[in-house]
Amino acid sequence: MNKKLSLSFALATVALMSGCFGGGGDDSPPPVPPAPPPPAPAPPDPLAAVPAAAAASIDGLVTYLKTLSANASDTREPIELGALTLPQNDTVDPSPL
Repeated sequence: MNKKLSLSFALATVALMSGCFGGGGDDSPPPVPPAPPPPAPAPPDPLAAVPAAAAASIDGLVTYLKTLSANASDTREPIELGALTLPQNDTVDPSPL
């Protein structure tokens, strides 16, 4: 009886252990990670053209000229002035630059 019991335990152990090391059968390739999002577009150059505020008022023109002089660059393209008419006001004192 001892021999049968030992053989039973051995077979039961083999049966239980055979499920632990199964191959799984999953031969599909791993999922491809999603592509990174494209980079955000570069903001437009605020100094590429004269803004409408510069032609509308003297304060707008002074603000634009201060911004232009603070961001001067030798590699920047020339600014197209087109038909820009500078604002005039003969009743106000000159603005300090």
